[in-house]
Amino acid sequence: MSENTEILSDVNVDLWLKFKSGDSDALGKLAQIHYRALYNYASKFSGDPDFIRDCLQELYLELWERRDFLSETAFVKSYLFKALRHKLIKENVRLKRFQEQKNVLFDGNDSDLSIESYIIENESSKYQAKRLTHIISLLSKRQQEIIYLRFYQNLENEDIANIMNLGRQSVSNLLYRTLKEMKEIWTPVELLWVLVGFYIW
Repeated sequence: MSENTEILSDVNVDLWLKFKSGDSDALGKLAQIHYRALYNYASKFSGDPDFIRDCLQELYLELWERRDFLSETAFVKSYLFKALRHKLIKENVRLKRFQEQKNVLFDGNDSDLSIESYIIENESSKYQAKRLTHIISLLSKRQQEIIYLRFYQNLENEDIANIMNLGRQSVSNLLYRTLKEMKEIWTPVELLWVLVGFYIW
């Protein structure tokens, strides 16, 4: 974990504790810190910006109303991702509008940490980035989600397991199979070693 990540984690925990104690400003700061990442994640489940904004607003309202019953956590970011995922699915089912977004890809078109940041160093690497996006589009939605959470959001396997409601070993297996599948598609294989190196270290 990088120093900046550790600092952000400490800030998250501090704000979470203040929020639970009734500090509405702390909740506002948490919402501001994670808004872009949560919005981008939600956009992988729905292409409706108004629906996404409504879900985010309702999520934070529900958190505020239930703050006395929420547990303390050192994993604030993954908690928010899981809560939003549950909210999106629940609201989609309630509105009877749940459908897989065929035209929505778990790509890296946001400002968060992405795989592309490790390979785009010159013009030739832009071609590799396009190939990577294409390869990701060939994966199942579940595989796309795990790639997005692991590499674009830089979450650990334990956090991903919590968000996706999977066992930690299941996450490891799914990630391994996904990387293996990407390797089989990608030629040359240099990019895979970048991914594997990033995953291991």
